[in-house]
Amino acid sequence: MSKLELNMDVLEEALLGGSVLGGGEGTSIDEAMMLGELALKINSPVLLDIEDIDPDGTVVTCATVTCPHRKKAPFASPRAHVRSIELLLESGLKRPAALIPNECGSGGIVNGWLEAAILGLPLLDAPCNGRAHPTPEMGSMGLHLMQGYQTLQSFAGGDPAQGTYIEGVLRGNVKTVTAMVRQDACVVGGLLAVARNPVKAEYLHENAAPGAIKLAIRLGAAVKEARSGGGEAVTAAVLSILPGEVLCRGKVDAVDRFTAGGMDSGTAYIGDISITFWREYMTVERGEDDRLATFPDLVTVFDAETGMTIASSEIASDMDVIVITVSRRRLLLGAGMRFPDLFEPAEKVIGKKMLQYLDL
Repeated sequence: MSKLELNMDVLEEALLGGSVLGGGEGTSIDEAMMLGELALKINSPVLLDIEDIDPDGTVVTCATVTCPHRKKAPFASPRAHVRSIELLLESGLKRPAALIPNECGSGGIVNGWLEAAILGLPLLDAPCNGRAHPTPEMGSMGLHLMQGYQTLQSFAGGDPAQGTYIEGVLRGNVKTVTAMVRQDACVVGGLLAVARNPVKAEYLHENAAPGAIKLAIRLGAAVKEARSGGGEAVTAAVLSILPGEVLCRGKVDAVDRFTAGGMDSGTAYIGDISITFWREYMTVERGEDDRLATFPDLVTVFDAETGMTIASSEIASDMDVIVITVSRRRLLLGAGMRFPDLFEPAEKVIGKKMLQYLDL
C-alpha cells in the first residue's frame, strides 16, 4: 500500500499548489492553513492512492458550501466539519473507506483533513475535480445526471453563540438537495460544512480526478523552492510541471467588478488582454474576439514581484502581474467538467460564450 503521511511541509505545499490550480478561487490560504494545522495537531491523516482501497468501499466527499448572498464573514467551527460526517453515520451510512475533497483549490484541498484526523479515516487522492470550480454541481462527478442516484448530504454550521447553528441530513436529487443546502447556508449567514455524495470507490476512477492532490503537492514544492526568485521564477517552475504558456505580463489597467450569485465577478484588463471571472477566471481574450482560454482551461494570475497567486477577488488596478494558462486537456479533471448544462450559469453571469469553445 502506498500512502503519504500528511505533515506541515505537505500542508504548505498542498495549499501553494492548490492556489495555482484554484485558477482565481479566493479562499484564504491562512484560513485553510489553520484548519490543516488543527488536523495535524490531533492526528496525522494519511493520503492513499485510489488503487489502495477496495473498489467496493464507500467514499464520501467533504466540502464547504457558502451562501450566495452572505453579507458577513462566514463561520463554521471545526466541530461542524466533524459533525457533518457523524450525521451521515447516524443516518445509517456504513463507515466510509475514505474521504475526498470536492476540489483542488487553496481552500478546498484541505476539506476532509480534520474529519479524517478525528475519525481515524484515510484521505484518498481522488478529489471530485483537479482544479477549483464555482458551483457545487461541478464537484458532483456527474451524479446529477445519473439515473436513479439519490444523494445523501449532511451539513452543520452557524454560530451557536448567535443562535444560528443548524445541522441536518437531506436525501434526494443532487441539484435539489444542493440548492437546499445552499439555502440553509444563507439561513446561518454564510457557510456550512458538508459531507455528501457517497459512492463506491470504483466510480472515482473515471469520474473523479485521481492523482490531483499529489500533483498539487508537487506544484507547491516547486513554488516554495522558486518563490525567492519572484514571479518569473515561480511561473517558470509551475510551467515546468504543467505544460502551458505565459499569456502576458504587465500592469492591470482596470477591473470592472460586480457580484453575481454571491460570487465576485467581472473583467480585468491588462493591455489588450481581458480576463472575465466568476470566482474563478473564466475566459481570456485578446482584443474583441481572439479567445485564448476558456474555463475549465486553467488561468492563474501571479504577482510579478512575489510570485504569489492573485485571486479574482483581489485583482486590482496597477498590480504588476503575470498570467499563465494551461489547457484543460493537460489537467486532471472530474466528470463535472464534461456536462454542458453546468456551464450555462457561468455563460449567463460573464456574458461570454463558453460551450462553443469546449469539446463536451
